[in-house]
Amino acid sequence: MDPVVARAQAGDRAALEELLASVAPSIHRFGMRMCKNPHDADDILQDTLLAVAQHLPEFEGRSSLSSWVFALTRSACTRRRRGLKNKPALSDDHVAEEPDTRPSPEAQAAQQELTVALGAALDGLPDDYREVILLRDIEGLTAPEAATVLGLSVDALKSRLHRAREALRVALKPILEPALAPANGCPDVAMLWSRKLEGDLSQDDCAAMEKHILGCPTCGAACDALKSALFACRRVAAAPVPPEVQARVRAAVRAWADGAATAP
Repeated sequence: MDPVVARAQAGDRAALEELLASVAPSIHRFGMRMCKNPHDADDILQDTLLAVAQHLPEFEGRSSLSSWVFALTRSACTRRRRGLKNKPALSDDHVAEEPDTRPSPEAQAAQQELTVALGAALDGLPDDYREVILLRDIEGLTAPEAATVLGLSVDALKSRLHRAREALRVALKPILEPALAPANGCPDVAMLWSRKLEGDLSQDDCAAMEKHILGCPTCGAACDALKSALFACRRVAAAPVPPEVQARVRAAVRAWADGAATAP
């Protein structure tokens, strides 16, 4: 077990605060994208961190800490999203931008366009597709970890993930894929590429796919679009928790810790 988790379970308050600070950004991102509302995402963050603090002594390490935390986050999202169906979607202003590494102005404009489009595309996906993309491609959970969070088998998780990635690629097609004439008899290379990423494609199938891509501009563009979409997902994971939210959550956790320390 992680030493920080062990110390936090033993009552080390500094370790608990360190642990909560480490998981807070992922919780906030997940809540923001699933509920599409900054206020609800802030509440989900606070509710989940308090749940982690309260139930940490029960965590036995049978699953990864990430799986356990995201299961709590998903439960908080489910409670919060009841009755939220008619609320407006999340503003594009709340989609994370890539950290400034000083690319050219043209590259920055292209990245910003993709960032905004990614936010809209994620918001437009069905909930089950959105959350599997969030867990696997944004937060970087392993397939078994994401399957544990969602209550699925690994095979079912991967099947859903492949369909979700394809839906994301299609949603981003207007800005990622050139207007090429559709090819006849082509395999579903975007689905094959997704399977390759999950290690589920044989060497022979992988070689055949790559050979086909080299000779087919349409399929090559589809694979490049999927890769660009998933790379954009990784950039989303750089989003920090707003400082004012961090301060409010820290105060809530400390108030809970003070109450727990004085409880009989």
